[in-house]
Amino acid sequence: MEAPLDPEPQLEVTWEDAAGIRTVKIAGEIDLACVEELAAALEADRPRLVVDLTEVSFLDLTGLRCLTDAAVDCEMTLIPSSPVRRLLEITDTTGYFVLAGFEKP
Repeated sequence: MEAPLDPEPQLEVTWEDAAGIRTVKIAGEIDLACVEELAAALEADRPRLVVDLTEVSFLDLTGLRCLTDAAVDCEMTLIPSSPVRRLLEITDTTGYFVLAGFEKP
């Protein structure tokens, strides 16, 4: 017997603004179903964004596009999980961000 699919991906987004920097913490899966929630968190009238993705288990291309679009307007530091880091490497998009906890091979 197959396990039922979860119809709604679980995503937790929290953020804090301090000293001109918005810090966004994301946990769960980022895909088309929840990209609007991610975009809302990244909308900040701040020169810097720090985005902690260490608890993100999945990131699709719509989520990646949302991140790169937000990075155009400010300096964005990403703290990627392993799956996110792998997608950044495959798509050659590491140059859009300042990466923390990440070393290029």
